[in-house]
Amino acid sequence: MQPPYYPGPPQGYPGPQQGYPGPPQGYPGPPPAPKRGLPAIFIVLIVIGSLGLAFAAAGVAISMQKSGATTDPGGVALSQSYATPNGLLTAHYPADFAAKTLDHATLVVSRNFGGGEDEVVTLAAVKDPITNDPAELARILDGLVEKNVITKGGTYKQTSHRPAKCLGIHPGVELEMTFKLPTVQAYVSKACFFINASKGYEVRYDVPSSRAANEVVLLQRIIGATVLTP
Repeated sequence: MQPPYYPGPPQGYPGPQQGYPGPPQGYPGPPPAPKRGLPAIFIVLIVIGSLGLAFAAAGVAISMQKSGATTDPGGVALSQSYATPNGLLTAHYPADFAAKTLDHATLVVSRNFGGGEDEVVTLAAVKDPITNDPAELARILDGLVEKNVITKGGTYKQTSHRPAKCLGIHPGVELEMTFKLPTVQAYVSKACFFINASKGYEVRYDVPSSRAANEVVLLQRIIGATVLTP
């Protein structure tokens, strides 16, 4: 199964996989395709996370573990931790989530509900971002997502765009979005983009709209527990 959208490789890349629409110039190329079929929406969310690769290196395929829904999203312990390979960011999350690296700068914390429904937190920390303006960073990455969702026959809508304090303290830009692809139910998303100590950051969650009321509290806690390396 090919990702529903993906920017793809630059000119001169030795050979894109069939179905990739083609990336912005300078993109280092796609991560390896999964060897087995994955739920369509999780592949979508992997690719959302990999948009950080527009200013980072190529990554590796990821997987996730299956689990039930959170019964107490406000009180469940964030007992696990996982850091990006570049050491700039560490995530903290519950034991029934799985964390995997997408590339040296990006990690994904995820849980599968079964039936093709997944919730995902994407965290990225890039040493040398292509811009030091959070608004421009948000515009570039969100624009790529919108373009590719539409290319794959889906619908995408940005519902909010405002200045915010990412992780509660870092001035940045926060976006809220909804998207729908032909093979999956509607999802709601929230992402915050910021610059800190000349490094670029993105923190984002994506969750099925039908589960958002119960799950957003926990996803926001996971994002809020993110630790940046000084």
